[in-house]
Amino acid sequence: MNSLIGQYVNKLTINNINDFALKNNINLNENELNILLNVAKNHYREVLNGNDLEVINYLKDNLSKDNYDKIISLYNKYKNKYQGYL
Repeated sequence: MNSLIGQYVNKLTINNINDFALKNNINLNENELNILLNVAKNHYREVLNGNDLEVINYLKDNLSKDNYDKIISLYNKYKNKYQGYL
C-alpha cells in the first residue's frame, strides 16, 4: 500500500493541493502551498506510520491559524475514515 501511495505523492503538484484546498473552503497563499507540498512529499511515511506529531507542530508553526485549523480538521476526518486501510 505504501508503494502505491508513494507513487501518487511523487506526482502531487501545488495545483493538486490548491484545488483540494479550495474545494474544502481553504484559501492558501503560495508559501502555505509550498509548505504542504513539501510535507506531503517528504513526510508522508511518518504520517502514515502514526508519527504525525512533529509534522502537525511544524504546520502549526508555519500556517495561518485559520488554515491550520481547517487542515487539521480535514486530516483528522480522513485519518479516521481510512485508518483501517493503512
